[in-house]
Amino acid sequence: MKNIFWLLLIVLLSSSCEFRKPDIENVEKTKMEIVDPERSYYPIIRGSELTASYKFYNRGNEPLIIYDVQASCGCIEVEFPSSSIGKDDFGFINIDYDSAKNIGYVEFYITIVANTEKDVFSTIKFDLTVVTSPHYTQDYEEIYLDRRKKKLAGEVDGDLTEQGYMTPDETKTVR
Repeated sequence: MKNIFWLLLIVLLSSSCEFRKPDIENVEKTKMEIVDPERSYYPIIRGSELTASYKFYNRGNEPLIIYDVQASCGCIEVEFPSSSIGKDDFGFINIDYDSAKNIGYVEFYITIVANTEKDVFSTIKFDLTVVTSPHYTQDYEEIYLDRRKKKLAGEVDGDLTEQGYMTPDETKTVR
């Protein structure tokens, strides 16, 4: 009797998970229009954040349901409506981009998974240039030496700027 109880519990739990999955294939399709889906932003200073909103419309006859919004980078947080959008109604997809880990020209894509026609995902694209602060920028040697000092943690004496190598027979050191 105990085994039957556990078997029924497992069947119940596994079947309840199936009801939570969105059934994208059997939902009526609609059309989505995004206002200005491709944007180029002005340069920003590294470490600052960019916040943007993308307005979209439901141009079809059925309610628009957004299942998921996926960004091409972990540095982007996305917020989107969880309820359906009615015919000719609109909504917003808000993004927050953190430029701390980027430098130079960057380009990002945001894919929207919804009940749109022809199983084509809607895409938002934006690009910008991340620049360093004009007040002080470490050059490569300073960054490298700081990292090297932290990595060695005082295990090696001497000047870290003296770079050399040893030959295979280890009798000759070149500096």
